[in-house]
Amino acid sequence: MEAVDRACLEIWHQAQMWISESPCTFESDQCHWTDTSDGQTMWQRQKANNNTEPPTDHTTDTGYYMRVNFSQASTQSEAQLQSPTLPSSSPYCQILFHFHISAESAGSLRVLMQQAEGSEAILWSRSHNTVSRWTSEHLPVGPHQQPYKVWFSSVNKAAEGGTATGDHVVALDDISFLNCEQSYQPPALSFSDCAFEEDLCSWVQGAEDELDWLSRSGPTETPNTGPAGDHTTGEGKYLYIKTSLPSEKGNVAQLKSSLLPPAGENGYCLTFWYHMFGATVGSLTMFLQTVDPLKKTMAWQKSGNQGDEWLLVQSHVTLQNVHQVILEATVGGEAGDIAIDDISLVHGPCPASELCDFEEGSCNWQQQTTDDFDWLRHSGYTHNPNTGPDSDHTTNTPAGHYYYLPSSSADQTGQKAAMSSPLYPSGKGACVQLWYHMYGEGMGTLNVYQQSEDGKEALIFSQTGDQGRLWRFAQASLLPRVQPYRIVVEGVKVGPTQKGDMAFDDVQLTDAQCPPHGFCDFENTMCSWSNLGGEVDQGDWLRGAGASPNPNTGPSVDHTTNSSRGHYVYVDSSVGEWGDTFYLISDVLQPSTRGHCLTFWYHMSGDHVGTLKLYINDRKMHAGGSEDGLVKWIEAGNKGDKWQEASVHVKHEEAFWFVFVYQRGMNTGGDAALDDITIEPRSCYPEPTTEPSHNTDVLSIGLAVGLTLLAGVIIVIIFFIVAQKCSCKMDQPTLVNNDVTAQNAVFDLYDCAIDGTQHGTESDISFFNKLYDPFPQVPDDPMASSDA
Repeated sequence: MEAVDRACLEIWHQAQMWISESPCTFESDQCHWTDTSDGQTMWQRQKANNNTEPPTDHTTDTGYYMRVNFSQASTQSEAQLQSPTLPSSSPYCQILFHFHISAESAGSLRVLMQQAEGSEAILWSRSHNTVSRWTSEHLPVGPHQQPYKVWFSSVNKAAEGGTATGDHVVALDDISFLNCEQSYQPPALSFSDCAFEEDLCSWVQGAEDELDWLSRSGPTETPNTGPAGDHTTGEGKYLYIKTSLPSEKGNVAQLKSSLLPPAGENGYCLTFWYHMFGATVGSLTMFLQTVDPLKKTMAWQKSGNQGDEWLLVQSHVTLQNVHQVILEATVGGEAGDIAIDDISLVHGPCPASELCDFEEGSCNWQQQTTDDFDWLRHSGYTHNPNTGPDSDHTTNTPAGHYYYLPSSSADQTGQKAAMSSPLYPSGKGACVQLWYHMYGEGMGTLNVYQQSEDGKEALIFSQTGDQGRLWRFAQASLLPRVQPYRIVVEGVKVGPTQKGDMAFDDVQLTDAQCPPHGFCDFENTMCSWSNLGGEVDQGDWLRGAGASPNPNTGPSVDHTTNSSRGHYVYVDSSVGEWGDTFYLISDVLQPSTRGHCLTFWYHMSGDHVGTLKLYINDRKMHAGGSEDGLVKWIEAGNKGDKWQEASVHVKHEEAFWFVFVYQRGMNTGGDAALDDITIEPRSCYPEPTTEPSHNTDVLSIGLAVGLTLLAGVIIVIIFFIVAQKCSCKMDQPTLVNNDVTAQNAVFDLYDCAIDGTQHGTESDISFFNKLYDPFPQVPDDPMASSDA
């Protein structure tokens, strides 16, 4: 028995020594890594040279590596490279390896683990590389109390018609085991802080992607996208993904933290700054990945253009497992550079934020106890069909979160659910903004209150009924308060129905006053105007200032301030192809007896300006699949380097919204811009004025005098005509034969003659007819003029 124990102890010491001697560079031998293949292909130690694939190793460029060559394989086969038995490991244990898969290779690479009892698990897999290069991967192994083994498995796809052509090689080099001793203790959280001024700090590039994060200072290479400088100093460095060619839409870049300890009782606050500006920005996602079990969960996400500014993310992490943070950026198009900077991890919850997107919880919003129901935090579709959202507003994906109030056949009219924000100081905030979703035939009422600390409430916003299958914007000015206050969101049910799910998301408190309703000068935000998203169109409207980076197109100043510091929204014509569309959508407008007047300023200058259209849409047209609706105004082509005003009057019987659609021209040099948009419930055209009642007598006298004069004029005209007729020679009548009348002759009223003979002109009677024609011919103009 003692001999067995001594043998086991010896194996354990050898395994510990083997781990401590890592990395294995394969320069001298295989470091006890053993080929266990049983097919026609196997792992072989190879010295790098110009005639091999890959031509360099990872360690020295001219050294050794392990590889599998499937070029001569005619059938599917597997090659295995197995480690010796490994001792028990800490929760922070990782395997670091470098791999090379030939571009277009038929081979794949997997990492598997075998426990002492014989169970197997796949830890990692990769089936292709877009380019032939050495790539590193830090792979969590996790805690193990019993001995285990790790092996690399490479499998090829069976070649059609015989052996594969070209190089089909999978290679490995520099394999290490990191932080695997059971006595290992992780460094402080602040070890993961990074401003990226010199390197990646403790962060590493991911290998399950196609791109790397790049370090840069100053603007990125592609105009109209990316930051102008870093966040830290404005002159330092940041990380970004380059989305112009050769990057392709859908390519991913990952950045991974080191393995972090459990968050503890109070958790920790992870903060970083991000920049997402451009017409075709993809998405930026933060994942939290636990080690035991190996599970990845989305914690935060943003998609599309977020404006030309650095924005802050605060995430309160409460995981009680060893884990790591993964930041993943996805390419949306050639003008979609995404940047990050200044990552920080601090013990404890995050400071109160002015914005709550409910991605990580309730942000300390509380359910009220005096109501009938609770709002539910949810993602994706609600449970009832034909009502509720299918994604949140923050991320515009089914994985994002929002709060909603479900409807049911057991509901009673007037039943309520209310949720209140944290308590805000009395001098905090001037405007509250949120997005709401009210779609369904049985929709009730959504109310927003400002509630004082003593419980008194003031209604600041209310909406009732079906508002269409879209997220809608709402804002309300906050009332001056001497007491601290809360914001309360209340849903009121209409009665028994399963078509009344309402929702809200992205509640924000701002210190700036609410923009005037229906007006936007784009100086601070895009107000209630938003890009369509959802990959329906090909790009976003951008908020910009000064001259366009594209030469000979776009405005050099905004319309509001007439300066390069003022802002407007525009379409970047250097992005996309001929005919691509860019949608800009307003908030929902309720019907008005006077209709609505939309006034805006537009700028269309350049050799290849496309077409700008204005539509109106409503929930019926939208539900029928129409993203634009009915066209109300259109302008196309180069209109000169100047801002021009347009007005459009719309009278619609249902709730509706405006849609600006720009269609790109044949080439670059066709930016279109908008500024100072105003929507008012009135007619665009002057209405007749009515004088006050005390002038009635004066008007009556004036009208009487006018009618008397008109009667006198008519009598004089009649007398003159009769006199002219009498002056004609009655015994010698003018004969009108058929030849004369066939020439479209016109009778002259003044001469009793026939035009075309010797007297009068056709224009005399024509003018007379125009003056008195009760049905003048006016051209039909169904669209408003662009010069209005």
